[in-house]
Amino acid sequence: MRTALINLVALLGALAIAITIVPWGEASTTSEEGEDSAPRPIRDASGVVFEPRDYQRIASASPVADELLLELCEPDRIVAFTGYNQREGVRNYRYQGKGTIELITDVEQILTLNPDLVLAHNLTDPRHVERLREAGVRVFDFGSIEGLTSLWEDIDTLATLVGHPERGTALAERLKGDLEAIASDIPAAQRKQGLYVTVVGNRIYGGTTGSSYHDVLSYAGVIDIAAGKYERWPNYSIEQLLDLDPPLIVTATGIGAPLCALSALSQLQACAEERQGVVEIDGKVLGSGALGIVDAARAVRTKIYGPP
Repeated sequence: MRTALINLVALLGALAIAITIVPWGEASTTSEEGEDSAPRPIRDASGVVFEPRDYQRIASASPVADELLLELCEPDRIVAFTGYNQREGVRNYRYQGKGTIELITDVEQILTLNPDLVLAHNLTDPRHVERLREAGVRVFDFGSIEGLTSLWEDIDTLATLVGHPERGTALAERLKGDLEAIASDIPAAQRKQGLYVTVVGNRIYGGTTGSSYHDVLSYAGVIDIAAGKYERWPNYSIEQLLDLDPPLIVTATGIGAPLCALSALSQLQACAEERQGVVEIDGKVLGSGALGIVDAARAVRTKIYGPP
């Protein structure tokens, strides 16, 4: 459920993009024109320019950055991962033995790590990192998390930032190949329609185009019927969901029963015959917004169509 809640934080827009994150004297540094061998400068989501360099104390304040760092950077250059992945990540053993960042607002804790680079997505109030900037800490803001749409760029950006662009290229190619293989044996005419939804209290939230949930459905061989009508994380009304009337509903384990019990939703195709159209997947797996999309898509594909 914590994974679903993390996605919900993005869904509700509680996280917004921050600004400025490097010492003022370095913000305008760029490579000289004509130096083809020099690493290309990188502009983060807030517009601040960074030069790739040999960062030796990298701290991650983002679960997505956690996963990418393990693939793109030497372990001895990493000083901290998010507390979420250390406790509840699908492969949380991979994040042990490092420092912990719970929130980007934990300035004192972050300063004790003595990082030379902090990675974050969707920073909140820029005042929360003011002390980090004043202390000379660089914080790279990747911006919003939008499933694979942003993940491809994040892979390339981080790989270049830590000095290994070739690793980013290899990771992206491997990820694309893994995803395309999941439902490659399912003809387009045989693919079923469905959508992702979850319930928080009495509110119904979806995940469609511009979210990792849409990517999971698509690569699992499911046609997302909310795509084209809604974007990212819609807050559905009962009437809107009844209008969509999905044959399949993909959701986290334990959500099917309370969802189908809401108001008139028992009339949905997916809720009929003891919820035979409801596909429940471990929430930690389903909610991963990074490389875990592969595991999530495989799990959904197997539940609906059987194993490849």
